[in-house]
Amino acid sequence: MRHMPLALVVILLLTAVALPAAAAPAAPQAAQGGNFAFFPETGHNVGMQIKRFFDAHGGAETFGLPLTELVVGVDGLQVQYFERARFEYRPSAPPEGRVALSRAGALVTAGRADAPFQWLAASPDPARTFFPESGHTIGGAFAWFWQSHGGLAVFGYPISEELSEFDPAANTERLVQYFERARFEYHPERAGTPSEVVLSPLGRQLLAQDPVASAQMAPARPVELLGQASTGFNSSSFERVTNISRATAMVDSFVVPAGAEFSFIGVGDFSEANGFVEGYGIVGGRLERVLGGGLCQVSTTLFRAVSNAGLQITRRVGHSHVVNFYENILGFDATVFTPSVDFRWRNDTAAPVYVVGTTDVGAARVTFQIYGSSDGRKVSYQGPFPKNWQQPGVAVWQLDRSLPSGAVRQMVHGRAGVEVTYNRVITLANGATRTDRYYTRYTPWDDFFAYGPGVKPPAGVRVIPPKP
Repeated sequence: MRHMPLALVVILLLTAVALPAAAAPAAPQAAQGGNFAFFPETGHNVGMQIKRFFDAHGGAETFGLPLTELVVGVDGLQVQYFERARFEYRPSAPPEGRVALSRAGALVTAGRADAPFQWLAASPDPARTFFPESGHTIGGAFAWFWQSHGGLAVFGYPISEELSEFDPAANTERLVQYFERARFEYHPERAGTPSEVVLSPLGRQLLAQDPVASAQMAPARPVELLGQASTGFNSSSFERVTNISRATAMVDSFVVPAGAEFSFIGVGDFSEANGFVEGYGIVGGRLERVLGGGLCQVSTTLFRAVSNAGLQITRRVGHSHVVNFYENILGFDATVFTPSVDFRWRNDTAAPVYVVGTTDVGAARVTFQIYGSSDGRKVSYQGPFPKNWQQPGVAVWQLDRSLPSGAVRQMVHGRAGVEVTYNRVITLANGATRTDRYYTRYTPWDDFFAYGPGVKPPAGVRVIPPKP
């Protein structure tokens, strides 16, 4: 779906600027709560949306243990291998649809035309459920397992009837049935227990065919907090708060595999159809209605969290004016404007990175936390170092006929322009250091007033054409 423009603007009640030193990020700490699980048996983590899907459909009892972290597989997909399944992570999908099982059953049976795979016109047994979409039926214990562990959404349609196949691990014949995303096995010796039906180890089978993922089976460290950041949005309009909350929810739970790049604009659809609203903003010195005002609050907070985690920043563009919402740490913000201005960063660690985003509307705070497997890097900052201050000019006034008669509203409190350098110093586990320079040029911003019908602007101000 085509993106709508994001606002490069800041909405309402901007105040004067101070220059406090930035606080150093908190030291990494172990991940808490139910967002992550570490499996020492294989040395791998399951986290965020992948863990929610995993837990919701039976966990290790259904899918087996994790064999890798989330990786980019040989086919270019973001996947995590388990003993009995391969999970696919689709970052461009809506949050509720980012995780699904690979079509493992269909992949391992491609080309089979023996009798159990022949398409049926109808069920030969009225006690079995027939699926005309795939021409096959399910019944008995397999039907119970299918329905109780997620059904169509998890396993897909049946693509064979029940059949007997040899199980080399047990040196015996097994009753099995293939589905688009799994193969079910029946174990009569476990009748009446939760493991009467289990999934075959198709995850291991697919992993053996993926040399890229197979090379990444080495145990990982447990997930821990790498970095975090919060910013406030007191005095923001309802529209701006709505957009901040919606965008944060879209970014929340993103998983970025080792070596992969995150694009803020690539997160999804920032349109009215996806819950974003218009609000007032200053565009080119004029008061305009803009869609997505507040998105830069989200991109800035995420940028700070990623920076505090010591991850590689691949594209960052500072705001054109100083913005008080970002707690007056000059030179430490990131703006977005689709399609040309993006905030991007790369996971340059050896394990996946997980993004947790929360909006506390009552406290007017947005927070991002970055989790991953630490390689011992530490982050500190130097600055900010301002130079070449430029004072704002005369106040700007603009007629807004939607305001009440006689009303005057100050939309922007002017502030000076300045050039700022802010340095991030990354110290690696071996003691080596790297300094990243964040340079920003803020232009002066004049006081801006909107006024309603019947108001005469004072002498000495600059009056611009009315808002359309």
